[in-house]
Amino acid sequence: MRLKIACTVLVMLMLFALTGCLFGPEQKTSAPIDPPPAGVEEKYERQGAQKKAEEDAKADKKNQARVQLYFLANNGYVVPYAVDMPKVEGIAKEAMTMLVAGSKAESRLPEGFRGVLPKGTKVKGLNIQDGTATVDFSKEFLSYPAEMEKKILDAVTWTLTGFDSVERVNIWVDGRPLAKMPKGKTPAQGLTRNRGINLELAEGVNIGQSMPVTLYFLGQAPDNTVYYVPVTRMINRSDDVAGSVMQQLILGPKHGSGLSGALAETLKVNKLEMKDKTVLADFGGQLLQYGKGKSASKDAIQTIVLSLTENTGADKVKITVNGKAEATVEGKPLDKAVLRPEFVNPASL
Repeated sequence: MRLKIACTVLVMLMLFALTGCLFGPEQKTSAPIDPPPAGVEEKYERQGAQKKAEEDAKADKKNQARVQLYFLANNGYVVPYAVDMPKVEGIAKEAMTMLVAGSKAESRLPEGFRGVLPKGTKVKGLNIQDGTATVDFSKEFLSYPAEMEKKILDAVTWTLTGFDSVERVNIWVDGRPLAKMPKGKTPAQGLTRNRGINLELAEGVNIGQSMPVTLYFLGQAPDNTVYYVPVTRMINRSDDVAGSVMQQLILGPKHGSGLSGALAETLKVNKLEMKDKTVLADFGGQLLQYGKGKSASKDAIQTIVLSLTENTGADKVKITVNGKAEATVEGKPLDKAVLRPEFVNPASL
């Protein structure tokens, strides 16, 4: 019996010894991991921060809406400028606050632009119903110089009618309708774009036999920013609206206005035709001023497109030169119809 037990113990000892030989003592199975090269962690941190910033920018953009507002430029004209605003309920009311002199919008505008409404004006309410926007201002709205009366009405009317749901504007002050502005007695109810903007009278025109056309000329800010200025000019009545627009656009802005035209005075208009919301416009070679007579200036094309679409109801213009679509603008072929930009200043071709 003792011999059996001794044999069993001996077998167990041999097994333990064999196990030790097979697996050996506990060891590290690999060499230590080297630390990452210098700067790698910082690089990944920067990439992560950049990615987060891009994601935040995208999210912020989704919460922004671009709105066409009208401000007073250094040359005295009311000028459109597109500003990004937070998407909030009652964005039209917020747009009105941006027109007040000294508003936060001014920091995002070119040098020489400012709000047109008197400083301190508050927007007490704005209601849109059946195409009519009724805006209620505080009493500070009435504290303006006489020469600013029509400019104020232009800015308010054109800003609000830029919203799809607004066709006309009524102005109230301190909760009551304002029948007429106090300085020049200009009506302040039922305002539409038909009253024009930056209104002027062409020479020798009988106002009783006239019609308005809104033309786009060029202005320049003190920081050399070039922008487009809408000017409504009263001209002799004509059934050829597109032809009259081009005639006046080529004639250019009034002398001493501080504005400039983008078209040569010798520019020949060969043909103007309306087809399916598109103006087909064929011009002479005078339109091509650069690149050995094959390139037109962006400003020339933009003033043509803005002016023709503003007055004809078209939404784009197909431009050819002597019947051919071979012109270029800043290196891009002008072979397709140019759509009116959704926003003016900044505008894109």
